Amino acid sequence: MNGRWSVGTGTGSGRRPDVRRALTGGRLLWPDGRLRRGELVLHGERIEAVLPAGAALDGAEALDVTGCVVAPGFVDTHVHGGQGANFMSADPALLGRISAYLAAGGVTSCLAGTASLDVTRTADAVAALAALTGRLAGTGGDTPGITMLGIHLEGPFLNPSFRGVHRSEHLRAPTAAELDRLLDLADGALRVVTLAPELPGGPEAVRRLDDAGVVVALGHSGAGDAEASDAVQAGVRRATHLFNGLPPIHHRDPGPVPVLLTDERVRCEVVADGLHVAPRMLRFAVDVAGPDRIMLVSDGTDVAGLPDGRHRRYEGTEVVVHDGQARTPSGGLAGSVTRLADMVRLMVDTAGVDLADALRMAAQTPARSLGLTDRGTLAAGACADVVVLGDDLRVQRTLAHGSVIYSSSQEDAS
Repeated sequence: MNGRWSVGTGTGSGRRPDVRRALTGGRLLWPDGRLRRGELVLHGERIEAVLPAGAALDGAEALDVTGCVVAPGFVDTHVHGGQGANFMSADPALLGRISAYLAAGGVTSCLAGTASLDVTRTADAVAALAALTGRLAGTGGDTPGITMLGIHLEGPFLNPSFRGVHRSEHLRAPTAAELDRLLDLADGALRVVTLAPELPGGPEAVRRLDDAGVVVALGHSGAGDAEASDAVQAGVRRATHLFNGLPPIHHRDPGPVPVLLTDERVRCEVVADGLHVAPRMLRFAVDVAGPDRIMLVSDGTDVAGLPDGRHRRYEGTEVVVHDGQARTPSGGLAGSVTRLADMVRLMVDTAGVDLADALRMAAQTPARSLGLTDRGTLAAGACADVVVLGDDLRVQRTLAHGSVIYSSSQEDAS
């Protein structure tokens, strides 16, 4: 890759608002979902045009990305933190640390994931995160970073028998009073709520949240086939980390997974780190539901990016990080330490998924799951959120709103 665009340059940092830039010579993920060569022209914080290879660039400042793949910035709709920081802290400096960590994995937008806490701490976190929704700072707070699109409330409305590492003392059934309070505090920032619809008040909670414009996700649930079908009918439109925190498929008692995979109204998260779901099952899910309904999520927590050793997560869970895994001392998986770019590579190299489809599952599908059309795509008028991957599918540069927020060359030089 040839060029001198560096972190902090570009219009997203408020500099040179009328500058026109072009990424030239690479293979682009075009709006029709195909990968082919082309020229991507950015103007300010938006994409101006996607042009055929060799088209005139009319004086735009060019960055040669020959040999690279140019894709929409990734949208991580289920992530809790990274580099020792948790979104629920609602500390702008710590959120900046998370922003920089995710940007190095190609992410340009995310939802702030929560964990199960008591009533007061849950409400406080939702209110604080709602106030911070929008563009986060990058490293050191002196450069712009990724966009926090809102909140993904994962818990506390979960089935204790399928809680994973959520703390059992904080789990509870949803009530109208608590939901109304959270919706009021969020003031539109609550975008996804994961819940177990078989809990007392579960069906009513699904309808209440759906009516409020919140995407309801079935997760950490022991729902049977009929209960899952009823939940989708009531308004569930998402599966939280499919296969994980759910009953396994059985040929006489299928459980919720086949319902979620085969109902075209539902989009399904998968944690494609090679640990949470076997690569063959990842390929199976894509073959059944297609890339428009399967989306990659990191489910990264505050221990992601930390060195090997014993750590304590924000909500108090002890975790051992070792050899690219985060586990409880007893050996259970405790979230992922793998970023979306690495999951794209695993989907292609190990699960055998087409690269264009894997890129869509990291960008367009999660954006569409939130009803967003201004990101997740390289289309004229969309946000200039872009990730440039080398021929090894590792991130070379990440641009958000036209600014470079991560560059592998600068990391190597530091």
